[in-house]
Amino acid sequence: MTILIINDFHRQGAKTSSDEGSETGGGDEDYVVVNLDFSRRVGFKNKDGALQFPVFHSKHPCLLLESSSSSSSSAGSGNATAIIHPSAYSVPKASPVVANDVIHKGKLFMVISLGTPAVFNLVTIDTGSTLSWVQCRSCQIQCHTPPPEVGPIFDDGNSSTYQRVSCSSQDCAAVHERLGVLSGCVEQTDTCLYSLRYGSGPLAQYSVGRLGRDRLRLALTDDGGGVDGFFFGCSDDVQFNGREAGIVGFGNEAFSFLNQVLAAQRQQQRNGGGGYSYNAFSYCFPGSHDAEGFLSIGPYARDDDNDAKLEFTNLIFGYAGDDRRRFVYSLQQLDMMVDGQRLDIDPSVYTMQMMIVDSGTPVTFLLAPVFDALDKAVTAAMAAKGYARARHQLQDEENTLCFWVPGETVDWSDLPTVEMKFTAGTGLKLPPQNAFDQRFVDSDGRLLCLPFQPRAAGVNGVQILGNKATRTFRVVFDLQARMFGFQPDAC
Repeated sequence: MTILIINDFHRQGAKTSSDEGSETGGGDEDYVVVNLDFSRRVGFKNKDGALQFPVFHSKHPCLLLESSSSSSSSAGSGNATAIIHPSAYSVPKASPVVANDVIHKGKLFMVISLGTPAVFNLVTIDTGSTLSWVQCRSCQIQCHTPPPEVGPIFDDGNSSTYQRVSCSSQDCAAVHERLGVLSGCVEQTDTCLYSLRYGSGPLAQYSVGRLGRDRLRLALTDDGGGVDGFFFGCSDDVQFNGREAGIVGFGNEAFSFLNQVLAAQRQQQRNGGGGYSYNAFSYCFPGSHDAEGFLSIGPYARDDDNDAKLEFTNLIFGYAGDDRRRFVYSLQQLDMMVDGQRLDIDPSVYTMQMMIVDSGTPVTFLLAPVFDALDKAVTAAMAAKGYARARHQLQDEENTLCFWVPGETVDWSDLPTVEMKFTAGTGLKLPPQNAFDQRFVDSDGRLLCLPFQPRAAGVNGVQILGNKATRTFRVVFDLQARMFGFQPDAC
């Protein structure tokens, strides 16, 4: 998800410091219906004592795709049903984090259980934001209508454990301060409001609604984790292009999903009921439909059976003194290479800005001089291998570098290598499948495109390391030691 930035309320009918009219949403999209038995897929404790969730694509062998019995449904003739088979899955108490390009390209999802009775939803894992939210049944303005496969819409009025957050509470004041909101309250019900904005410019999205608390569960067993009184947003007005039920924030704020889970685990440990006290999380997002990945919250193994070891660089809290983005996780890039050759650029350019690690954004955004140098180097390397530069304009991706595939197949092992260097001498060498995407253009053939764009194409003034670059890597956010680690071929 593009980075959360300072925002204004535009919720109608509420007393706020700045009222704006709601925007008009886009049209419906076709999607594959995926009916997940979420109740069987809630997190478990791994051997390191951390909460862990398996990660896999919607076309993983664990999913059985069957033709829908209703071929005339609104989803079109491509409609299908996917059912997770417990007998086919190696961790029977695990909650899947699903990569579903049909719901929303490039995002990774996890399952949460919210409320009493429990409502299971697919939500985006987002290190680039803090406050978590889900679409609520009470929405009366502009509403986000998720498809059936992400679970039912949460109804706070139907949950016996739901509690509103008062306008005069410290929680309300803290969220308003951290999100840059001057005020926001429904005085008739004494309910605190929130306002989130993602991205910038004409593609910006938002969620506005009420703050509340409810029961969150991440594991079926009592020692598996969860949060009683989980703090989140109940969205009543939303302009959102994704099809998921909502977003869980992993940013560095006390009210983020991550820090609420970590705080609950520390409390559980103090009470002698298990839990853990190490502040870290890690994930490996799969790069193919046949691979399986994971997300874990808590302690992690430094080494495993993989021959490749974790490499670490410095993890920086915040972004270059920008108070609006003090919750993000940043790295300092020092160099970039194509086929082992450094880009033709003054190395001091890299240190002009840091790079935010954002699990919710697929594309990596670079400083304009770095992107231009990368364009030049990759174009020359691809031309030498017979790949002509494509001037084809992809929809909403006019800055994407693409090349025509000259033959029937792509020799991935022969494609140029791309490597990014960070502090502590750490190098992130991208596999070809991470450095290039294969696109199919109806009558014109196939393209190979780089998941890199100039900084101005994303959130203005921000460099971002997107999730496509780190697919198949184990990525570790060691918050306690302030180190960022990655290990290739981990999933």
